Amino acid sequence: MNELTQFNSALVTKQQSAHDSNEKFFQENQLPLSILDDYKSAASETQYEISANTRRAYQSSFTIFKNYCDQHNLSALPADPRSVISFIGHQKEIYQEKNGHQLSKQTINSRLAAIRFFHIQAAHHSPTEHPLVIRVMRGLMRNQYRHTSDYDQQPITYDELEMLLAIIDQQPQELTRLRDKAILQLGLQGGFRRSELAEVKIEHISFLRDKLKVRVPYSKSNQQGQREWKDLPKHELFSAYDAVQLWLNATKLKQGHLFRSLSRDGNSIRDYQITQGKAGKGFLKGDDIYQMIKKYCDKAGLNSQFFGAHSLRSGCVTQLHENDKDHLYIMARTGHTDPRSLRHYLKPKD
Repeated sequence: MNELTQFNSALVTKQQSAHDSNEKFFQENQLPLSILDDYKSAASETQYEISANTRRAYQSSFTIFKNYCDQHNLSALPADPRSVISFIGHQKEIYQEKNGHQLSKQTINSRLAAIRFFHIQAAHHSPTEHPLVIRVMRGLMRNQYRHTSDYDQQPITYDELEMLLAIIDQQPQELTRLRDKAILQLGLQGGFRRSELAEVKIEHISFLRDKLKVRVPYSKSNQQGQREWKDLPKHELFSAYDAVQLWLNATKLKQGHLFRSLSRDGNSIRDYQITQGKAGKGFLKGDDIYQMIKKYCDKAGLNSQFFGAHSLRSGCVTQLHENDKDHLYIMARTGHTDPRSLRHYLKPKD
């Protein structure tokens, strides 16, 4: 079902609900043809209300909930709050085969977020807002006796980065070495999320006299496209300035995504094409960067179970803190909007 169909379906449901309660949603029974194109144009914007990754995650989580409801002859949409509570009870007792741990609180919370999202899309009240559901989740969040694997990815700081760069230097293909070094150094110095790192465009980059300036059109904390720049000093240890410049000089790239896919032999970049929105081919995705970091961590003797793409972002905060930078400086680098968010990353100095 495309965005326009979903939007219309939700509108019809809302109209019916208003009619049932003897309330008029609007006066006209039918929209005049003269505004139909305007209506469709506005409705098409709903495809951008959440990111593609979040949409996929919500679809996967809601499918799990729907399968549970189908198994017990329950309605998934709209769902009764008691069905959601029963689903929570089922999910919290699941043990994962790969590690023997129960599902984390965050995983269960994300599945409830998916239930809420699909109910709102269909113009239904969300059962996740029911007081009993809220009480159950509040208790689950405080339960210290469940056997879960709630741990954070460890930060990649200068020590770990040096180990990873040494492994990259062993790669036989020059383009692989140049690209992967640029990814790690830019990711760490700029405190990028993996999705942001994958979306960096060449036209977003400026090589100034003493810094690399990178524009971030959109981010998790800037989803309305407000102006956001990262100023990355050229003479900072492990600066990305030279690494990015060497990658661009070798590939002769002038525009489009900065980090491209390479041929199987690693000697050339693949054909590049943008089809619609963020879709296309020939460039790295966030998951590609995640897997690349895991691979190099394993080769460097760092347990990849505890490291990932977010390790570059947390490493940026940790390293700048070790470099005696204050909170405002760190927030300007990473794009955090609330200083309380940094407490999660900062550790006491030795």
